[in-house]
Formats: sequence, structure tokens, C-alpha cells
Amino acid sequence: MSHFFNKMKQSVTDVSKKAQNTVEAATLKIQMTTKEKEIDKNYSAIGRIIHQSVARKESTIPIADIQKFQKVILNLEQELELMQRKIQQIQSQKECGCGKMLPADATYCPFCGQQFHVVKVRTVPPSGQGSSNAQHVNSNRHCTQCGSSVMSTDHFCKTCGHQL
Repeated sequence: MSHFFNKMKQSVTDVSKKAQNTVEAATLKIQMTTKEKEIDKNYSAIGRIIHQSVARKESTIPIADIQKFQKVILNLEQELELMQRKIQQIQSQKECGCGKMLPADATYCPFCGQQFHVVKVRTVPPSGQGSSNAQHVNSNRHCTQCGSSVMSTDHFCKTCGHQL
């Protein structure tokens, strides 16, 4: 009976942590939206400077003024990248070269087949046998090479990289 309560307590702790991570990710996304708006304002300011220079028929564009806005834009873009990485870390995700977001433990991209440098090898039970470590995947498909569960949308196995 105490095993049941310990398991229930662990589940509540896991749900609480996931909720906290979701709130933190949402907060970061709101901050990212604000920074993206700041970037747009800086681009508009650059455009205004160029427009005014052309309207006054000046032979030179005030590069120093434009570079000030450009520096602010670059700093904001760096901040956005750091925030995006933090969100990926919170959600235990990584980005593949093809642009798709994947679970942090994926060794191969299920969309393009790219292999990641860190490879974790795990044993896979033969088809039909249950496992307490089985991944929860909304699919009954399995890789014909290693037996891992795969999504119906996957083109490559995320465990072994075999083309499906």
C-alpha cells in the first residue's frame, strides 16, 4: 500500500514540475515576443533614417546612426537565441539541423534521419513483450530494425536511424 502512495506522490511531484516548466516556458515566450517587437521598431528606425536621407536628396546615408540600431538588433537577437535555448532545455528538447524540435534523448531525427553526436545505446525488448521503460508513443508502429516504437509521421527511427 505504501508503494501505491509513493507512486502517487511521485506522480503529483512530476505534474507539479511539468506545470512549473510550462509556466516558465510561457513567460519566456512572452518576453521573446516583446524583444521581437523591439527588433521591429529598430528596423523601422533604420528605414526611417534611410527614407529621410533619400527624401532630402542627401548623397550619403548616416551610417553611424544606422549602426547604433543595428547593434541593438544584434544584441536582441542574441537574447532571443538564449531564451529559445532555455525553453528547449526546460522542455527537454533539441533542434535538429532540419529545423524540427526533438526530444533531448533522440539519437536520430525521425524527419530527416540525422544522427546526433551523443549516442546512447539501450536494449529493446522483442516485439510483444512489455517493458516498464517503454516509451509512450501514440502509435502501434515499430522500427523493423531495432523494434523501437515510432510515430506514423516518422520517416526515420529516432533510436537507430533506420529509414522507415
